[in-house]
Amino acid sequence: MNIVRMPPPDTNQYASIEISLVSVCLLAAKGSSNFTLKMLKSICTKLFSMAEIQKNLSTFDSRIQTEEIAFDAAEMIVCSDCGRNNPPNRLKCIYCAAVMDIDLERTTAVKPNLRKLELWESGHNLILKSQTATVNAARAANYLTIEPAVLAAILDFGTPLPLARVENEKETAILQSGLASFGLDCTIVADRDLAPEKPPARLGSIRFLYGCLTVKDFNTGNVTQINADDLALIMPGLISQSRVDSIEKKGRRGKSKPIDETSTISDESILDIYSRGDSTGFRVPTTGFDFSCLDEDKGLLASENFRRLIVRLKEHAPNARVVNDYKAVRAALGYVWEVETRNDPKGMQNSGLGKRAFAHVATTSNLNQFTKYSRLQWRLL
Repeated sequence: MNIVRMPPPDTNQYASIEISLVSVCLLAAKGSSNFTLKMLKSICTKLFSMAEIQKNLSTFDSRIQTEEIAFDAAEMIVCSDCGRNNPPNRLKCIYCAAVMDIDLERTTAVKPNLRKLELWESGHNLILKSQTATVNAARAANYLTIEPAVLAAILDFGTPLPLARVENEKETAILQSGLASFGLDCTIVADRDLAPEKPPARLGSIRFLYGCLTVKDFNTGNVTQINADDLALIMPGLISQSRVDSIEKKGRRGKSKPIDETSTISDESILDIYSRGDSTGFRVPTTGFDFSCLDEDKGLLASENFRRLIVRLKEHAPNARVVNDYKAVRAALGYVWEVETRNDPKGMQNSGLGKRAFAHVATTSNLNQFTKYSRLQWRLL
């Protein structure tokens, strides 16, 4: 709770009440009436109320306080949107929720109350780049309002990972400055730059040529040539998807009884490759890709061919960076970039002879999470 010292009452209020009191007294001298008596009683009530406020103003009393816990009127920050005063430790206005104009030198005094964004909302990501030897992880976790164990798990990987997903860039910059004072160096990356809704172009085949390679789009058939020196990033990953189809019978009082349920789970290895000038990238799936580029190294299993393709790409483009830690950091990514889940109704369906029941399908997928992490690695090159 924020305790705010109220400013002293405006003396103009006393002056207006005194003028009203004199007027009522003059009317009373001419002849009292019920209206005049009511006016006099109302004015006296206001005077007593204002005197009580003046008496009970928050002041420091050394007999019962060890420190000043209230904010002075001079310390209050005026909201640029609604014009109302706010405590100096608030990140957003208490009245209109607008982001306050806070000096970046005193961001550690701010107590952020981060709203969890929906998957479809566009936000800004606070990405941890590095940490100093004197990092204060406990204070940083308290500042971000997350569990210390969660922050410790992220810091232990020693690789750039998201710490928070914030609504706007201004709010993210304030958090970035505050975390810097705790020994955490962060950068800001917007969701629009990661663009998970626009995945890399799916490839159907790759050809290795002298000093370059050509990639063929699976859907359009367009061929793109990439110089070996321009191939910047090789990013293996794993897409895990699940689907649960269920049929339920609605009972009395809104209760539902499951009748039938079918679950399917699939894991698919994928590979993203990026050139230095292309942030969209290309994606190699396990299914539908022609591994003939491996020549005599081509095997019978797609998993073997996948590993050999990564080795061949690295040999052909030795300057390319290989990032193969997605499986390890996947759980840490989930603290900020959650796995997408959906629960879609399918309406009434036949559940037996002459019987109908409600059906729905629940799905989960980490496709957007991997796409964000893949694009992040390209931006950190």
